[in-house]
Amino acid sequence: MSEMGNKVNLSAYKKEMKDVLQRLVKTMPAYKELRFFVACVINHYLTDLEKDSSDIVVIGSNIPEELVFASGKMPCWILGGSRISSMWADDMVPRDTDPVSRSGLGYILSGFAGKSLILIPLVSDSTRKLAYILKSRGFKVHTFHFPPVKDAQTLWEWRRQYEACRDAVALHLKRPLTKRVLQKSQEQIFAAKRQMMDFMEASQDTLDGTGRMFILGSYYCTDNLSEWSVQLKCLTDRLRKEHKRRNGEKCKVLLLGSPIYFPNYKVPFLIEEAGLKLFFQADYTTLSMQDDSGLEQMQKENAADIFYRNDTSPAYVKNNAMYERIEKLLAEKEIDGVVYHVLKGQIEYDFELGRFEELFEKLDIPVFRLETDYNYQDIEQLRIRLEAFSEILNQRRYRRFGKETVAV
Repeated sequence: MSEMGNKVNLSAYKKEMKDVLQRLVKTMPAYKELRFFVACVINHYLTDLEKDSSDIVVIGSNIPEELVFASGKMPCWILGGSRISSMWADDMVPRDTDPVSRSGLGYILSGFAGKSLILIPLVSDSTRKLAYILKSRGFKVHTFHFPPVKDAQTLWEWRRQYEACRDAVALHLKRPLTKRVLQKSQEQIFAAKRQMMDFMEASQDTLDGTGRMFILGSYYCTDNLSEWSVQLKCLTDRLRKEHKRRNGEKCKVLLLGSPIYFPNYKVPFLIEEAGLKLFFQADYTTLSMQDDSGLEQMQKENAADIFYRNDTSPAYVKNNAMYERIEKLLAEKEIDGVVYHVLKGQIEYDFELGRFEELFEKLDIPVFRLETDYNYQDIEQLRIRLEAFSEILNQRRYRRFGKETVAV
C-alpha cells in the first residue's frame, strides 16, 4: 500500500478511536480519577501503531498473564475491536473470518510488531488461521494450544503447552522466567483483579455499564499495572462516597456471548439507548478479571492448573466453566433479561446458546439473541429489536412489581 494510503488508513483509525472516546467521556461523571484511564487507552491505541517497541504481543486475553507480565515490560495486548483495522485485513483472510481476528491481523500488519514475539492462543478456527497467516509472513509467532475438553489426560497436555510458552518467552527475552519472577507477577495480577472486583461492586449505581466496560478494558492498555491498580482504588473509593442515582430503576440485562472490545461499543451503546441497564458483560475476558483464586490457593496448586480449570474461553466442546459461572451469577443477582451477542463468524458461541437457553427458561429470564458484525448498516434494525425487548422486560417488571418500579 502507498504511503498516502497508509496515512489515510491511520487517520480513519484515529478518528474511530477519538469518536468513541468522546462519546464515552460525555456519559461519564466529571471525576478527575477517570482521567488516568482515558489517558491509558489513548496512549495504547493512538501511539502503539507508530512504534516498534513491544517485546511481547498477545492476541486476545487467553494467555496466562503471569507469563507475559514476568518479562518486566508491559506486553501489548491486541484484543481486536477496531472496525477500521479489520478492513485492513480484508484481502488477506477468508470471508468467514470473524471481525475480531480481522481487526487483530490488520493491526499487526500495520508494522509495529516486526521484532516482537507474538503469542496466539488457539481457541477457535479463526485464531488458527491468524497464526498461519502471520507465520507465513515471517512474524515470530508462538501458538498456545487449548485442549477441547478438560480431563486428567488433557491436563498434562495443558501443562506441556504452559511450559512451552514459558520457554518461548524466556528465549525471546534472553533471560529465564524463574519461579520467583512468576510468583511476583502473579501477586501483581491478583492485586489488580481483587481491585477490579471491588470496583465492579462499588460502580453498579454510579457508572453506566459501558463506562465500566471501558475502565476494566483499560487493564490491557496500561504500561504500569501497579499504578493502574492504585488509580482504580482511588476511583473505587470516590464512587463509594457518591450517592446512588435517582433516575428510576431500569431493567437489568446481562450481556453474554462474543466479547466486546473497545472501540466497537455498538451493542452496549444500543442496549443503554433502549432504556436498559447493562448490569454486566460476562465473557471469557471479563470473567477472568473476576477470578477469585487467591494467592494462598496459588501457593497450594500449580498456577497453570488453576488457570486451566477456571478458563472460560470458547475452545471447549462443552464450556462447563462458563456455564457454572453464569449460573452462579444469575443465582446471586437480580437479572431481568439476557442479551446474547454473536459476532458473525464466531459460531462457537451459538453452540453454547442451547444450554444457556434451557437455564434461562428454568429461571424464567427472557433472552434476546443478537447477531451482528463491526459495520453500522444494521444499527437501526438492532435498535428497533432492542427497544421491543426492552418493552417486554418493562411489561414483565410492571406485572411483577407495579408501575412505580418501571423506569420513566
